[in-house]
Amino acid sequence: MAGVRISDAGRRVNVILAMAVFVASHVAIARTGLKPWLVARLGERGYLVGYSLLSLALLGWVIVALLTAPRVALWSPPAWSWLFAGAVSALGFALIGIGAVAPNPLSVSFRSRGFDPAQPGVIGWTRHPLIWGLTLWAIAHLPGNGDWPAIVLFGGSALFGALGVRRVERRMRAREGDARWRTLTQARGHLDLNGIAGAALGLALWAALLVAHPALFGANPLLVIRAQLGLGP
Repeated sequence: MAGVRISDAGRRVNVILAMAVFVASHVAIARTGLKPWLVARLGERGYLVGYSLLSLALLGWVIVALLTAPRVALWSPPAWSWLFAGAVSALGFALIGIGAVAPNPLSVSFRSRGFDPAQPGVIGWTRHPLIWGLTLWAIAHLPGNGDWPAIVLFGGSALFGALGVRRVERRMRAREGDARWRTLTQARGHLDLNGIAGAALGLALWAALLVAHPALFGANPLLVIRAQLGLGP
């Protein structure tokens, strides 16, 4: 209703609730029979599209809750946090792009078919580029966001991603069996066309979000980074 004001306590609860639902949605789909049921009815591509849209919607809820909640300072962000965030998030987005483009039956991925275990590309270096990319995105923002509730989003996302790698590794290995797993993971990684295209896609998205950051989130990291590098306004 128009004119209804939410208390500070209500905004704090909204942050915790949004983050809890975001995490619970991923756990519920991954750890129950819901995913096979959805794939059987929607198809692999339909499931991935729906899952991605749900994740984006819930992430949007988390971000809006974060931006509207009252802030409590926990530490003073160091000057290097802007450069750290820019560099680490760029690497994270490159991995997210690779995770979206490269065939990968070994982890959370948009493409599971077309993987050649003898020529694994970047997947041979990191079996979980999408998860590691999102984890690095969260880690990148931790030093420069020394307040509650930012720590809930970025700290929680980093922890969830790090734990998620181990959980996905166990689940995928159990699904494939030890012999098949060894076959899929024995070759060393290398840079291939999928890796290059995925990294380029991820970095393009990173650059676009960096430019749009002031309008979306109220902070202008590009301006600060340019000043710290002595490049002027």
